[in-house]
Amino acid sequence: MLGLVVPQQNFPGLGNSLVLGIVFVMHVAVAEFTVGAITLAVIMEWRALRPGHEREARYARGAANTYYFLFSFGATLAVFAVVFLVGLWSNVWGTVVSVMLPLFAFAFGLFLVIAPLLVFYRNSWKRLRPRTHALLGTALACLQTLFVVLIVGLDAYLITPLNGGLVGVNLNPPYWPLLFHRLIGNVSWAALVFAAYAALKLRRRGDAEERGFQAWAASVNLRIGLVLALLMPAAGGILVWVLSAFQPGYFNNLVAGGTAWMLVLQEVFLAVVLVGGNVALTLEAQWSGGETRPLDTLSIPLVLAGMVVAALPAAVITPNIVALRYAGLGVAVIVTAVHLAARWRSPAQRTAPAVDTTATTSALRRARPALVAVGAFAMLTALLMGVVKESARGHYATYGELTQAQAQQPFQPPGSLYP
Repeated sequence: MLGLVVPQQNFPGLGNSLVLGIVFVMHVAVAEFTVGAITLAVIMEWRALRPGHEREARYARGAANTYYFLFSFGATLAVFAVVFLVGLWSNVWGTVVSVMLPLFAFAFGLFLVIAPLLVFYRNSWKRLRPRTHALLGTALACLQTLFVVLIVGLDAYLITPLNGGLVGVNLNPPYWPLLFHRLIGNVSWAALVFAAYAALKLRRRGDAEERGFQAWAASVNLRIGLVLALLMPAAGGILVWVLSAFQPGYFNNLVAGGTAWMLVLQEVFLAVVLVGGNVALTLEAQWSGGETRPLDTLSIPLVLAGMVVAALPAAVITPNIVALRYAGLGVAVIVTAVHLAARWRSPAQRTAPAVDTTATTSALRRARPALVAVGAFAMLTALLMGVVKESARGHYATYGELTQAQAQQPFQPPGSLYP
């Protein structure tokens, strides 16, 4: 019982909010990336079951190894985050755990299955039949995704604390838009980071087969990442509409309060992703010495113009012309989608012979900065979305229920909580 009434701790120098924010951002970055990595690994492993898809098999093993090596690091950061949360925000932690104990117990209990399954999966590539190993990877990816499905319930509850428990959180209005947004976002920015990594690997000298694989990996990851990135504005729009209907105070903080500038910054980051993606697609057309099409030339200025309009501050886009912002974003998304469809299959996706020409090397040298920028800003966009979501609660720890000042007090459970 002493743990319920001990004096509140303060982290030296950084304060209670900043240190927790730093640790959680680091944890979320690693955790989201690993969820995307294992999802991509499983997709490629199933594709590799067909003859002549050696590159997919190599991709699957590389992505699975990335997941394997980062898994424990992300879990360690989560432990530190929980430790800081218990010590610095004791009231909110006690309150939330009391409401959602079944969900936490089930979600964290999944790691008792995920950890040994991951070790077996990573070390059984040559020991199991390919289809059996792919089924094992699918089970692992499903369990990791199930953890995301559960933990998003906490996000939804902190915004609309209406329903708790293991299943009840699914009924909180923001839950399903948040879940869809998170799942596609994880895979999108992980793929774009992989594309940037493949582009950087092309700086190193290697044989024709190695250069061909890295070019193929950059091409495939760029397309996967961009397709899913184009779904993000629609998912975000649905989420914002739900918030405006069910939590108008939170919505006002988001679009017109102290968090509004973050939304503008988010549009700028998204602009870098979309414009950079179109630049990379245009330069990629020259990998086999081919000529660019009119669409390649027009897509970049059109997307740039659309995103400039979408990112204009509220002082310019006043409430009576707010539709102009959505029109600019819509133009950028549609033009990118058309350009992506036209360039869906590139010369770099050929399995043989390996792409190794003077034109290829020259084009990749020019495309590399665009791919690296797209990967970096895709990651920044994903992390900024989390910061925006937390900041929009204002001075609330649980929106509308528990302020931050109350959240830092020792946990005082109601008499009805325990028998």
